[in-house]
Amino acid sequence: MKKVLIFLCGLCLVGSVYGASPKDLIKNGTVAYELPYAGITPENPLYFFKQFRDQIKEFLTRDFIQKAEFLLVSSDKRAHIAIILAEKGKTRQSVEVLADAEEKAMRIPGILMESKKQGTAPSERFVYTLKLSNSKHREIIQELAKMLPQGQDEQVLSALIDLNQRIATELERL
Repeated sequence: MKKVLIFLCGLCLVGSVYGASPKDLIKNGTVAYELPYAGITPENPLYFFKQFRDQIKEFLTRDFIQKAEFLLVSSDKRAHIAIILAEKGKTRQSVEVLADAEEKAMRIPGILMESKKQGTAPSERFVYTLKLSNSKHREIIQELAKMLPQGQDEQVLSALIDLNQRIATELERL
């Protein structure tokens, strides 16, 4: 009986989060979206192997929906790494990693459009998650802009904000 009650409470909680729009989950300027564990960062000498593994996994994944899901997780991990690096004072490296995260995220709408052409549309839940992720990335870009010294990488950050806005526009078409 306890297990059933816990399950039902959990189901109601999950339903209430996915029943809200992305704008409803923005409270006090922060997005209620949890980024995945980042793993090792570029400071680690083994980071090269992590990138190589991700490239191979992405290449070998042929299903468009699975590839889009992998790119979402990869993009979110890189955004989390950017936060970690910025907190350590490595702002330039943080901006580079965040640019890589946005480039990966930009590829997702195209992959999903191709998937739709082949008859497999993404679930509403996945599109919703993409929109939340995009909002979280915008928040990270804005936080990073505040952390940077005046005049450093301003052009790159404004380009990242533009790219993030283009991604949001593409996601609205899905």
